[in-house]
Amino acid sequence: MSMESAYDRAVDPEELLRGTDWNSVEHCCPNVAPATPTILRQLLDDDARNQGAALRDLRQAITHQNTFYSATASAASFVAAILGHPRTLAVVTDNRRGEASESTEEPGFFLRVGLLNWLGNTAEDANEESPDGYDVDIEAFRVLRPALFDAIHPFLADREPEIRRAALASALPLLTSPVLAYHVEALRKDAWALSADDSPYQRRAIETLARWGEDVTPFQHDTDKQAHAEGCADDPPF
Repeated sequence: MSMESAYDRAVDPEELLRGTDWNSVEHCCPNVAPATPTILRQLLDDDARNQGAALRDLRQAITHQNTFYSATASAASFVAAILGHPRTLAVVTDNRRGEASESTEEPGFFLRVGLLNWLGNTAEDANEESPDGYDVDIEAFRVLRPALFDAIHPFLADREPEIRRAALASALPLLTSPVLAYHVEALRKDAWALSADDSPYQRRAIETLARWGEDVTPFQHDTDKQAHAEGCADDPPF
């Protein structure tokens, strides 16, 4: 049975959305960005341009400037639940809403990769000593870590290398949860491989290995170079 066919029988996105009182939570820009359920629903739109715009809205509104909001945890639960949906294999771009696709040469990527990246980045932010946001919103995300890992785990063996790498990179910051610590040994070899891979995930892999007590001195130059390249850039406002 394929992951997609198993998904169809297990998850109803609309039912997931109906299970949350969206009036009781909000993101950073309620008067500017689309409502959270609108963003989430559009992730599974049948037009890849709309899906790409929704992914951008997810990053800008639900975790704007690496901040946790009352909608963040609920949105993360939804994103994790739809990872296996066939439409997350749509190829999207980071084009801004309303921007013509031919106006940029930006390469496309699987929406599934973008969603995994968002989960991993949010999990990494949650591991900071003092993340931005209210404690209750940060903790609401942290308690999801075991469920998020369970959702990501099948993609560690995906046939698409891009998805495999994104899944591993999104899983690593979740392992700070004591409940998930027993997965460290199983993923140690993969983390070493990712740390030697010249990809956007290299820094996270190296920092994870350091946290696990590994000697990453030979990689110091790589992490310094990548940190300099990343700087403090953030998505522009709406």
